[in-house]
Amino acid sequence: MKPDWESIRRAIIDGKPAVLVDNRREFEADLVYPAELANSEVVNFMLSMKGLLCLTIDLEQALKRGFFPLPSKGGETNFLIPVDYEETFTGITAEERALTARKIAEGLEVEHFRYPGHLHLLGGVGLNWRRGHTESSLELMEILGFKRYALIVEILNGEGDSHDHDYVLKFAKEHDLPVLTTDDVWREFVRRKQLVSVYANARLPTRYGEFRIISFENELDFKEHVAIVKEPYSEVPLVRIHSKCLTGDTLASLKCDCGSQLSNVLRMIAQEGGILLYMDQEGRGIGLKEKIKAYELQDKGLDTVQANEALGHKGDERTYEAAFQMLRALGVSKVRLITNNPTKARALEELGIEVVEMIPAPGEVTEHNRPYLRIKAEKLGHKLPFEV
Repeated sequence: MKPDWESIRRAIIDGKPAVLVDNRREFEADLVYPAELANSEVVNFMLSMKGLLCLTIDLEQALKRGFFPLPSKGGETNFLIPVDYEETFTGITAEERALTARKIAEGLEVEHFRYPGHLHLLGGVGLNWRRGHTESSLELMEILGFKRYALIVEILNGEGDSHDHDYVLKFAKEHDLPVLTTDDVWREFVRRKQLVSVYANARLPTRYGEFRIISFENELDFKEHVAIVKEPYSEVPLVRIHSKCLTGDTLASLKCDCGSQLSNVLRMIAQEGGILLYMDQEGRGIGLKEKIKAYELQDKGLDTVQANEALGHKGDERTYEAAFQMLRALGVSKVRLITNNPTKARALEELGIEVVEMIPAPGEVTEHNRPYLRIKAEKLGHKLPFEV
């Protein structure tokens, strides 16, 4: 369910920090609050969480203003020198840390601060590069209409441990705090910021007909996805999101139905007009090397989902944010989606593409791919247009 951003904003203005849960890291949760609104009451409340109170700032902005990184070995988080505002006494009190936070949010440069001080700074590198609490907190501030500076602190339970799902939710309920996830922030980030744009558009004659092939400048997931387009197409075009499959698409493997689906869909689009998004998501998102390792495990008796999971992956790790932004870059907001996979339709609709119709994606059934297709239906929820 999409968060009620206006409700979250009102709660924050009322002095209630948001609980931001990173559900990709076993429910690690932080309190987050706009640095520009920092006051002694909120800072004191956040300090009671037992974690490390920090201020997040865009790393590039911090470096331009003279703040500088701490020496680092092996860590992902960009710690900058901790500071106190020059007019504080010790800098340690809740009131003084709140003042330091507000002054950083005002845009003051490093010469107005003493260091090392008592407010730790974390530099964010952009949510498209790193999906941690630091980057998520900065995007959350922008989504809510505040400056891109946030106070954050880890929520630790009574024993001083993090990742306590029940404790976090109970705590948030007791204090009437808004709760959202880093995935919520990520989806809103993808909706708001267009990071995929058309780079090149060239003629592509094929055995199926004449198409255009379009490449993209991609600052979202940095992969080389392309679109195969047959013009003209209707206001609600046929669209296929097809994940790259070297073995099926190029080498004519019979272990899957990818190659036959690709051929059949290109024929459909050639006749009516439409768009095929060819996504660089080999092996349901695990990559070619891991896909072939999964094949090896399948040769030993595992099915496709079991093989992926044995390698430490999900049964399907594909995402569709880049596909959404590619469609938006092409000016498409409504589609008739050629797919047997309802997950694709749900993903597009959650991001803002209206799926007017789902059209079955025809593929060839062989003695080699029948078990693969059966697992698609039984474990991944695909609605196949044929019996397997």
